[in-house]
Amino acid sequence: MSTSASPATADLITGLLVGKFEVDPAAVRADARMTDLLADSLMVVEMAITLKDDLGVSATEDELRELTFAEFSARVDERRAG
Repeated sequence: MSTSASPATADLITGLLVGKFEVDPAAVRADARMTDLLADSLMVVEMAITLKDDLGVSATEDELRELTFAEFSARVDERRAG
């Protein structure tokens, strides 16, 4: 598995985290765990739904709980590419 996403995908996810979930932009780093960025389980579920609605990409709650931002962005990028 690659751990590098295209800048566009990483930027889209960062935009969702900052805009919709009010995450501090300085907190969005490659090594940040998604669970540290999404403060509670409701935010995890909302992020999964938002990715599906906005990007047409499915993400599991487990992925959002287990992966770093870089790993998660790379996985979303792979699914977007298709």
